[in-house]
Amino acid sequence: MFFYLFVSFILGSAVGSFLNVVIDRTTRGESIRGRSYCDHCRVTLSTLDLIPIISFIVFRAKCRYCKKPLSWQYPLIESLTAILFTLAFYILAKNSNLAIIPLLYYFLIISVSIIVAVVDLKYYLIPTTFVYIASIIALFYNYLFLSSTLFVEHVIAGFVIAFLFLLIVLVTRGRGMGQGDIVLVFLMGMVLGYKGTFVAIFLAFLTGAIVSVALIISRKKHFGQTVPFAPFLILGFLTSLFWSEQLLNIYLQMLY
Repeated sequence: MFFYLFVSFILGSAVGSFLNVVIDRTTRGESIRGRSYCDHCRVTLSTLDLIPIISFIVFRAKCRYCKKPLSWQYPLIESLTAILFTLAFYILAKNSNLAIIPLLYYFLIISVSIIVAVVDLKYYLIPTTFVYIASIIALFYNYLFLSSTLFVEHVIAGFVIAFLFLLIVLVTRGRGMGQGDIVLVFLMGMVLGYKGTFVAIFLAFLTGAIVSVALIISRKKHFGQTVPFAPFLILGFLTSLFWSEQLLNIYLQMLY
């Protein structure tokens, strides 16, 4: 088991390195093809410069050529992706659902989630193209691997939660929620079903409220200023993806 967890971690760090490229280049309108380069001196980076996590540490968070500081985004995304890939492998194995297609499906959902969260956090926009593609894949995955009842449940969950968020957008005229959030919660409903989506949305609003209040108290934000909501939706999404049943049981035990 340890060997496969280690492989998942290495794979996740490599995918995280690629996600950094996707995040930076797509938002700049660049192609993701071609060799990586330093954002400061534009020198093409070698393999030695691109070892996930390790290169950042060895070269002390600086470009090996121009010595300019590198963004902490790179090791953080690589580490986060590695941890989440490892966690996905572990949970699927623990639940006796470890097979190549479910594992790749989880890896895809995690990758898209990271892209969406980071792009919204940095640029206040949601790259809906990735969300649309993930939603279509989720639809086919559910059709092939879920019972007909669960398949219908997940589809309905996606449309219902998207409709509710649409109402929020219309009522607040886009100030309380963005249109990209509608697409994102549709994906969440497709992947999680109505129970898991309930957990995810509850966690998203709870953590979003706590962080927003903390930012206002610390005077980093003023009341009425926009705070990107997708990172909180993604936090709730991934938490529910891994532990929705456990969290629901805890919630029901608190009620009764």
